Amino acid sequence: MRTVTSKAGRLAFACLLIGTSIAAQKVTTNFDKNFDFATWKRYAWRQNHIVTRHGKQNDALIDQKIVQDVDRNLTEKGFVEDLSHPDFFISYEAGAADPTADVEGFHATPAPRLNEPQGPVYGIPQNVWYSVDGHVVFHLVDAKSNQPVWTATATKKIRDPHKGMKDMEKQVQQIVSKTFRSFPPGAK
Repeated sequence: MRTVTSKAGRLAFACLLIGTSIAAQKVTTNFDKNFDFATWKRYAWRQNHIVTRHGKQNDALIDQKIVQDVDRNLTEKGFVEDLSHPDFFISYEAGAADPTADVEGFHATPAPRLNEPQGPVYGIPQNVWYSVDGHVVFHLVDAKSNQPVWTATATKKIRDPHKGMKDMEKQVQQIVSKTFRSFPPGAK
């Protein structure tokens, strides 16, 4: 009996560890290595784009939280929002990376026929396990040349998008903090 408990405990721990690593954010950045980021001090926001399954009212709340957290991160690094004389513009796009990937086990083969038996896909009952690969792409554009100089993409697998608003503030804060941790890039 002790071995079963031990195996069950190890299995539960492994599932927890896998679930934690899957839920982690991944951030990639790309920037103009010839641009001198040390000359930037002032910024202004451009139009942002966000589309989620939570509806327009919740999208507006998410947008507000993203903007607040980015503003806080930039302010902590000495940047100032200046609508009339910005050195750079910032905007973002957010939503699901692939809307057809909302259901794990989704397959692009023809739909089953009505009289065929229906069963689990890859061992997972249909319509039970949902996930979304969420992403936020931040764009920073030089105000003088209107050329992009820094782009960061944050991705995260969201296991239960229907409960996404429950801890939205914490999730946004983590994503924004991780994304802007290495901004601005080192001097040229």
